[in-house]
Amino acid sequence: MDTIGQIGVMVPGAEEEAARLRGVAGFPGSNPSAAEFFAGMGLMRAGLDRCSIDTVFANDVDEAKAAIYRDNWGDRELVVCDIRHLTGGDVPTVDLATASSPCVDVSLAGRREGLNADRSGVLYDFCRILGEMGDRAPRTIMIENVPGLLTVHGGRDYRQVTGELRDLGYGTDCLVVNAAAFVPQSRRRVFIIGSRDCTPLLPPPPEAHTNVRLADIVSDDGGWWSPQRLGAFLATLSPHQARRVEEYRSRETVSYFGAFRRTRNGRAVWEVRADEIAGALRTTRGGSAKQALLRAGRGRLAVRWMNVREYACLQGAGDMRYESVTPNQAMFALGDAVCVPVIEWVARRCLLPLIAA
Repeated sequence: MDTIGQIGVMVPGAEEEAARLRGVAGFPGSNPSAAEFFAGMGLMRAGLDRCSIDTVFANDVDEAKAAIYRDNWGDRELVVCDIRHLTGGDVPTVDLATASSPCVDVSLAGRREGLNADRSGVLYDFCRILGEMGDRAPRTIMIENVPGLLTVHGGRDYRQVTGELRDLGYGTDCLVVNAAAFVPQSRRRVFIIGSRDCTPLLPPPPEAHTNVRLADIVSDDGGWWSPQRLGAFLATLSPHQARRVEEYRSRETVSYFGAFRRTRNGRAVWEVRADEIAGALRTTRGGSAKQALLRAGRGRLAVRWMNVREYACLQGAGDMRYESVTPNQAMFALGDAVCVPVIEWVARRCLLPLIAA
């Protein structure tokens, strides 16, 4: 398979499939169109664009993310405001609508307050807008979120959302895709896909690639921690983690591993992954939740923070520009974004066939 911008795995045949489906769908000479809600920095658009689906409307409330979006896509389609201020009349007629809604209230890392909470609850405004569009509502929709959406409150919130979509005429199904099938990042996300014409029959998700490793995306720009800081890092490791790191050090080849901080028994500790990929990137505020990189082998160890380029490559977005914001703002946006090759796969295998049906 080819790679895109030296990052991720390209879904084969996406452009050819899109071209074929355009003729079937009855829109020759033009591409399917999309409206994206909770657009963030534009990675949903990046994945759809690889399948010749044109984003004609985008909405997000975060100014820093909007700055990255404008720098890469321009601002013609972007509306920066709270989704609660939008109505169906503000949205153009499109073939597809996507919603990468906030996950904080349904995530395992959050308080699990669910969709009745203020932040994740704005997903219901996406449903409201679809209803207000009436006959102009898109025939195909997609909601992306963390897998916790399926289980919060015993599955009640998921049933409520799909029930609202059913009342709007959408049959729905869902699948969970791990970004590790394309990039060296373990990042599971659920995709609820709906069609106004049928209940989707979705394919099985792709399997992880064992040949995708952190070593493929590491940039050697220095920044490795001092011996004193490395010693402090090692001092926080549990006996199990210390044995793992020592085994990595003793290998004859140099490898890279993701490291992250956890709170165990009220104490901040470092943990290192048992494979050569990163954990799921998270939003960063003032250094919180940032991931580090461990380089080990041939009797040596080194640790440093991951940088913006590495975060971008882990999301399949290493070819985008980030100069319009600070590094922390860029990493926050990337941690809160979708993985581009995952969106490409879902678009080609799930969305385009529904749009064309």
